[in-house]
Amino acid sequence: MPVYEIRDPVHRTILVSEAERLVLDHPWIQRLRHIRQLGLVSLVYPGAVHDRFQHSLGVMHLAGSCFDRLVEGSPVLREHYAEADLAYARHLLRLAGLLHDAGHAPFSHTSEAWFPPCTALALPDDWYRGRPDDQSRQATHEDMTLALIQALATDRVMAEDEARDVAAVLSPGIRSGSRLAALGPLAGLLRALVSGEMDADRCDYLLRDSHYTGVSYGVYDLQRLMACMQVIDGEEGPELGLDVHGVFALEGLLLARYHMFHQVYFHKTPPAFEYYLDQAIASGEIVCDLSRGLEDLVQLRDDSIWNRLHAARADGGQWSHRILDREPAKLVLRERMGLEQQENFLAQGLIEALQEAGCRVFTRRSRQRFTAIAGAGAVRDGTRLLCERRILGRPIVESVTLHSDLLAAFNRPIDLRYTYVLAGDAARARDIIDRFPVW
Repeated sequence: MPVYEIRDPVHRTILVSEAERLVLDHPWIQRLRHIRQLGLVSLVYPGAVHDRFQHSLGVMHLAGSCFDRLVEGSPVLREHYAEADLAYARHLLRLAGLLHDAGHAPFSHTSEAWFPPCTALALPDDWYRGRPDDQSRQATHEDMTLALIQALATDRVMAEDEARDVAAVLSPGIRSGSRLAALGPLAGLLRALVSGEMDADRCDYLLRDSHYTGVSYGVYDLQRLMACMQVIDGEEGPELGLDVHGVFALEGLLLARYHMFHQVYFHKTPPAFEYYLDQAIASGEIVCDLSRGLEDLVQLRDDSIWNRLHAARADGGQWSHRILDREPAKLVLRERMGLEQQENFLAQGLIEALQEAGCRVFTRRSRQRFTAIAGAGAVRDGTRLLCERRILGRPIVESVTLHSDLLAAFNRPIDLRYTYVLAGDAARARDIIDRFPVW
């Protein structure tokens, strides 16, 4: 089969098979070239104009590389599965990595507030392990991704069983096709590689986002982490684990993620512009209709929204003006929620005082949990990560938390609330703050 090379600034060379190229070249996937990875973060970090297409290629590449290392270094897989089965599993894994973000709308996570109910997506009933009861809930980009994968099968880019297997790797709620189902717990290992605790997704976006934003916070030892990944023969079959000597590399990944969220993803400036964008849509300055689900999604790109903003500003749109002329709101307060209850109480008093003075006040919330295995126990919310150490050659399998004080302490999410006033109210807000009795 032909193999194609793609040059990449993070991983250098990415190889693509003919079957992968057919998916890659579909217009719905090429659309990801026009969806920025970090949305409005480029207003703060001008280099952050990289796109979901680059990231998706990187995840596909890393997922395949990790799987190759596991097969080579773990006799468990070679003992349990035939070579053809492992080749099929690798193929599914790489496609899952390529397609995991295909359902993003413009401005990535910012735009999920515009998504329709799940009923607008209508996956086939036989794909589900059990039809969810909450189909009236608002769809997420993960729901959109599953719908797009199913539509690729309808468009004959992928076989239906293959598409369903890829969807099953991405979501435990999807019933595997017959071929993946025959591989038993291997599906869980594939899922861990593309959306787990040390998955290809976060392994790529940390390095890539760090590179394009020009910061070093997201750099960690990828090669050491990959070298220490291993397959552990668990009670229900093979699962992804870690050699005990890789614990520090895992900690490096967690710290990189922690610092990137604080310094880049949760920077104080982008949330205000996200609010402006929400208001531009809510007020009717621009139209962003996703009511038909996938049919609308595949027509939208970042530049679609930018063009509408430019047209709205020409017609006097105030929210569009604030975005395009980069008029930052003024940050009044940044709180860590759930920690200092007295501080949060006083902050609410300040907000009320600003509103009474006529200031146009708004808040935005940013929240992220770093790991599902944080805490002292081996299992947290049904997720675990095992590591293996040896004593005089005898393997001992334990929870990775027993070997990492840092991981054991990473059980508190970042939960921030930002309070802003519009730029025109900054002077009035400073006067209120100067006279506010609690400072």
